[in-house]
Amino acid sequence: MKTNKITVMAVLIAIEIIFCFTPLGSIPLGPGITATLAHIPVIISAFILEAKYNWVLGAVMGLCSFIWWSTAGLAYPTSFVFTPIAEYGNFMSVVICFLPRILLPLFTFYLYDFFRKRFKLNLSAALSGTIATFLHSAMVLGLIYISFYKNKNVSENLGSNFLNFISAWAGVNALVEIATAGIVSAAVIKALKGLKSDKI
Repeated sequence: MKTNKITVMAVLIAIEIIFCFTPLGSIPLGPGITATLAHIPVIISAFILEAKYNWVLGAVMGLCSFIWWSTAGLAYPTSFVFTPIAEYGNFMSVVICFLPRILLPLFTFYLYDFFRKRFKLNLSAALSGTIATFLHSAMVLGLIYISFYKNKNVSENLGSNFLNFISAWAGVNALVEIATAGIVSAAVIKALKGLKSDKI
């Protein structure tokens, strides 16, 4: 049983890496707005694996994000929010990149455990994915505010208007991610019923 769970985790990690580093993980919806699927394998892990496996998926998501923002993502003016390598980046950039992503599957796990005892699986999965992604996005935006709105170096060089733009940009993308999480979670839970798991 443990081997099966590790195998499932490995498959989800592989999908996560593909989503993070290839166009398969992004769906352009308009100028500056992209529906990312990187959080989907992490959320799915919470439906079929125990909490001790879930945080590993979250950490992998954080690591993939950190690598992307520290390489290809450096070309974007918002990169300092997620990597200390970028100009104006600092230690909090690492916290923003990793902490919310590690907690995302744990939020989903406990929310799904709560809802599935009260509602049908589809609704339970949709609610869990939606609320967990909302909490994840709220943490990211909150940490950006705490870390950079009070940072004199950032505000003096980039201005408060740019920081407001980052919040608005992140907020719009967050809404897309939240909607995607709810829809996909409800859709995949039926397919997951075939897996032998106490979680389903």
